[in-house]
Amino acid sequence: MKIIYSLIAQEEYIEVIYFLADKFGAQQAIKFEEDFLSNLKQLEKFPNSFGGFYKTNKRKFMVNKNVTVIFQINEITETVEILNFWFNRSNPEVLLKHL
Repeated sequence: MKIIYSLIAQEEYIEVIYFLADKFGAQQAIKFEEDFLSNLKQLEKFPNSFGGFYKTNKRKFMVNKNVTVIFQINEITETVEILNFWFNRSNPEVLLKHL
């Protein structure tokens, strides 16, 4: 499946990279990118292998202990859209409201 990114996800990705680099160092930001790309490879081949997100039609995967990615699958267009990068310590109710 083809992977696309929402505008919000594009912005959040950059925010995550800067946050990790600032808070934990450049190596953590690089590790995050490597882990994210590894998950994307699995997502392209097996998009349904990841769990659901609460009681929505969205799915999720954890990149690391700090960040989870929320995505949705469109079987008709054969695309996976990355919707959000979510800091795991944040309130999920906030994310649910804007999904």
